[in-house]
Amino acid sequence: MPLEKRWRPVVAPPSNKEGTVKDWKSHPRLQKHLQRFLDCPDPGKVLSRYSAQAKNLDQEKLLRIAVHVGAWVALLPLEQAASSPCSEEDVSQPSPVQLLAQILRLRGRAKISDWLQGVLHLVAFRLQDARRGVQGQAARLWTELRRSMPKTVWRELRTQRPAIPVCGKSKEQQQPADQVSFLKRKLLPEQNETAGPGAAVEAMSPMVQQSGSPATSAMFAFDFHLEIGKLGSEKAVRRFYRDGAAFSNSNLEERALQLDSLEERLVKAVSSESWDQLCSLAREAAAALAAPRRKPAFNEAAAPMSEDAQERLQANLQSRLRKLIFQGLGYLDLSDAGTASQLEPALSFVKLLIERFKARGQLEEARAAKQWLLLQRLFTAEATTLAEANLESCRSDGVQSTKGKDSYLIGEDRGASKGGLYSPNVKIQSNLLVRNTGQDVILNCNKCGLELRSSWVFEYRGKVGTLVPGNGHRAFHFVFLLTGIANGGGTGRASAAI
Repeated sequence: MPLEKRWRPVVAPPSNKEGTVKDWKSHPRLQKHLQRFLDCPDPGKVLSRYSAQAKNLDQEKLLRIAVHVGAWVALLPLEQAASSPCSEEDVSQPSPVQLLAQILRLRGRAKISDWLQGVLHLVAFRLQDARRGVQGQAARLWTELRRSMPKTVWRELRTQRPAIPVCGKSKEQQQPADQVSFLKRKLLPEQNETAGPGAAVEAMSPMVQQSGSPATSAMFAFDFHLEIGKLGSEKAVRRFYRDGAAFSNSNLEERALQLDSLEERLVKAVSSESWDQLCSLAREAAAALAAPRRKPAFNEAAAPMSEDAQERLQANLQSRLRKLIFQGLGYLDLSDAGTASQLEPALSFVKLLIERFKARGQLEEARAAKQWLLLQRLFTAEATTLAEANLESCRSDGVQSTKGKDSYLIGEDRGASKGGLYSPNVKIQSNLLVRNTGQDVILNCNKCGLELRSSWVFEYRGKVGTLVPGNGHRAFHFVFLLTGIANGGGTGRASAAI
């Protein structure tokens, strides 16, 4: 098919340099989006489909559907734009206002297109109307959308009319400029902690963050993704990139919630010995992992950080991801061929991140070098020994030996029974299967009747046992018995060492 027929020209916006609100509202393109939505037999399905697809779309397609949804919000009546078209039984379908707020949050730092800029100006005027005339639940939805709007829209709204491009360009004409701006955005240092290297097939890996020119960076990124494509099956690689894209397209709050979910799933997978689930969550975590970054030299000035980058740094998401990957892989025998195949391409991807950094310098020079060195240790001969040790600690009944010089704990690291409240030592507290419930259980010495309270439990394969001092107390070295719960409950018995 000839190129001139393959691409259809984009419909030009109003031709005047500054268009009024009336010009935008009456434009045939926006009216077409509105009419298609109104003519749809089931608008709820359209909204649900857009909501589900938004997290996995690249930035170009995401901005395109933002224009569609923005037109609905700007042109529909206030009540209809904020109400969900679903039935009372199904409350999962969002309203157009909710969907637009979600898409704008997923936009991240992507540059707003000319069409979206104009549509968002209409939405800004609609938000002003909603602020004066909408109350109740609908007002909360409009407020949520207001918080998701780009600040530039409000600045231009106060100073000038919505900027309208003079003419439209075809996709062929827009493509080179889009690619250059995309490369420049990906070279910003604050982007490296934002998106995982598996964000999308088109996305540039954070490994190229210290490269020179955009052309050199593009070459390294292309080579990097070629290598990732060889690390596993086509289906596994697609899933790996999809997981990374979902993480990179989420805002800071959504990423924190996703990481909380991964940490919770890790505990459940280990306690139930569900190693397939453990492999799955390790792949998801690796897809969101950013490449190691070099520490600035002693006499080198640190690069300025944006507010978004500072927020991400304070959230410490990448540190939690590295810790989760290390803990998860530590329970698996990476020397087993079957286990290693289930972890691809995540396993080879983490190796590749480390190897590429080591090609430029020592891993000790990286930020968070301790965590990266621990990850590197997993791929050595010690990995199998580490997995066996972790599994053995999981299957133990909580009784640990404190013999030997290396295991002797001093100070606050030791277990204690201060004020009648027992707390185990830091080694036991760091076990993934041990947690503090906050609900005190009454313990009594079987010799003198001394009463203690413990809120620490050991949960393994659905069974929960209360941790108690294994060495009695100073006056009598006898076992404490669980006699009841402080606020009522059954009785039982469990033991653990201080």
